[in-house]
Amino acid sequence: MTRPTRALLKWDNLRHNYRKAREATRHEAYAVIKSDGYGHGMLACANALSGEADGFAVACVDEALTLRQAGIRQPILVLEGAYDPEEWTLASKYHLQLAVHHPQQLKDKAEADLSDEVAVWLKVSSGMNRLGVKLEDAPEMIARIRNDNDLILRHVMSHFATSDEADTDFYQQQIATMTEHAWPVPLSLSNSASVIRGGIEQERVLRPGIMLYGSSPCEDISAAEAGLKPVMTLQSALISTHTVKAGETVGYGCTWTAPRDSRIGVVAIGYGDGYPRHAPSGTPVNVAGQRCELVGRVSMDMITVDITDVPEAVIGSPVELWGELVSIDEVAGLANTISYELFCRLTKRVPRVNLQ
Repeated sequence: MTRPTRALLKWDNLRHNYRKAREATRHEAYAVIKSDGYGHGMLACANALSGEADGFAVACVDEALTLRQAGIRQPILVLEGAYDPEEWTLASKYHLQLAVHHPQQLKDKAEADLSDEVAVWLKVSSGMNRLGVKLEDAPEMIARIRNDNDLILRHVMSHFATSDEADTDFYQQQIATMTEHAWPVPLSLSNSASVIRGGIEQERVLRPGIMLYGSSPCEDISAAEAGLKPVMTLQSALISTHTVKAGETVGYGCTWTAPRDSRIGVVAIGYGDGYPRHAPSGTPVNVAGQRCELVGRVSMDMITVDITDVPEAVIGSPVELWGELVSIDEVAGLANTISYELFCRLTKRVPRVNLQ
């Protein structure tokens, strides 16, 4: 019998979530598929959205080249821009759009051998203070770009630091910083959380990421409330069952003690597959269609689940770790992390199975 752990991918749900982003604001949307499509498969995501997406956004030129070499022809934005003159040359050759967030990048461009014009998006730091030129330096950078015959200034962009939080004061401050300034080209501001909150009227292009995969980054708005559908369902199966008496412990470190005579199911998944090691006892796991709880520590290849109240659960019974029955956002919260990390951590040992 083949190990039952696998990730089922419903591409219809990816398209549904992309349409949700577009419908929320009616702006254009570049689908963010960096980090191997948040663990879903970058090429598979691009192919699934090939007839719908206005463009794609990735982290680096290497990711963009993978898409181009696979035949993806939509616009591709490289969010970290070019790292050196050679990447400027590649961007020109393969018609990649580059974020410009530092003056050094324009110095690198001057040393590049460009075969065609390069479209650029100037990134302005409006409060995130990660990548981006300061607001007061933006006019000079815009002038340098617009006076360069090799460059086309396509958009001004920024990134929100707190749009996922229920208290949106800083988020509103960042919006005001960007929208009250007179820019010569259209804005691109909204990440997933901002899109879910309704987007920003003054912008032209959205950059939805995690919402495409069916997860909400917002503290106060769930994925279901946002109308999102999970693309990935992480599944496995019971490979053993046994009973323990009240007072007995389960797993490494004896961290869980049975409060009653209990029936325990062993599931073929663990942190070696990307399931979070720090998921505590009580984390939801669906067994044979019933909500159960993880008990004891997560091992490399196995977890243990309390199936006392699911008498129909037997060896071979299906188990869902997250997906349509168990919210990945709930699992992530209990494991003190975010859904992004869980998706990206899923290892190559877990086969991806395309459903639609």
